[in-house]
Amino acid sequence: MTVPLNRHELRRRSTHEALRQAALNSFARKGFVNVTVTELAREAGVTERTFFRHFPTKEAVLFQDYETQLEWLAEALAQRPPWEPLFDAVLASVAAFPHDIEVVRQAAIARTELITADRIAGHLRVVQSSFAQVLTEFVRSRNRDMPNIDLAAEVAGSALAAALVVAVENWGRNGCSDDLGELVSASLELVRSGLAPLT
Repeated sequence: MTVPLNRHELRRRSTHEALRQAALNSFARKGFVNVTVTELAREAGVTERTFFRHFPTKEAVLFQDYETQLEWLAEALAQRPPWEPLFDAVLASVAAFPHDIEVVRQAAIARTELITADRIAGHLRVVQSSFAQVLTEFVRSRNRDMPNIDLAAEVAGSALAAALVVAVENWGRNGCSDDLGELVSASLELVRSGLAPLT
């Protein structure tokens, strides 16, 4: 059962989306480096302080699609049956994400066109770490009695997070023309197989 959003949460989401849209439009018009947070806040009708409540940096706007997926992934994983194998549970959770592929495509293209590869890589390390935390906790919660579970969960969570992030960024670098679901599946399968195709 879905809980209706209260007025405060609806206002927060509306402000967040207004800031994201103002930023994407300004980046496209003026170029990423030429836009200040002050301008973005003014265009959205809020203060700089409000901007930073929603986004820690300008770059974070371009990675919003990851943040949305991260929140949803944690919820989707929690719904998977406890007997389901790890990779199947992760793949099913990712595949069930109700994303708007066009929004994801626009964000991926904007990242490659508007910011440098170094800035993308730096922010992706943060994104990947966040995904790894969610996946690590998922693995740990399913295998609490396993010896050395902390190490095993961290290794599994980090490997799975890397596979997911690399698949999406590979898709973006190649013009978003491939099937994203197939790339994610292939990336997870490489980890599951122990990189068998490369050995």
